[in-house]
Amino acid sequence: METKKAVLIVSHGSRSKDAVAEFHQVVELVSSRYTSTEVKGAFMELSQPDIPTVVKELSESEVTDIAVIPYFLFMGNHIKLDIPKILEEQKALYPHLNFKFGRPIGFEPLLRDILIKRIEEVESK
Repeated sequence: METKKAVLIVSHGSRSKDAVAEFHQVVELVSSRYTSTEVKGAFMELSQPDIPTVVKELSESEVTDIAVIPYFLFMGNHIKLDIPKILEEQKALYPHLNFKFGRPIGFEPLLRDILIKRIEEVESK
């Protein structure tokens, strides 16, 4: 059987409609780069869809492999405990799916440029 891959980007979630919309923009931006791979977004809490909802949706397609990428800055409890637990539960429900869990953004030298840009924006006000 041929493997079909998907990417699931997971964010914390927010009550702010602006924050949710911005996350969806990020998902769309990634999706535009991976045109032959299904790219979806899900939230840990406060927003929908949640991880189980998106995994169920992907399980009903021909997807076999899901790269789960956390859209989090640091290695907090959601990364260390909560998301792995949810993925274990999903694997039990959908044994035909293979999950690979990526790292959060974490320490990334590219963030320096973003922070410098923000500093310059504030200083120019």
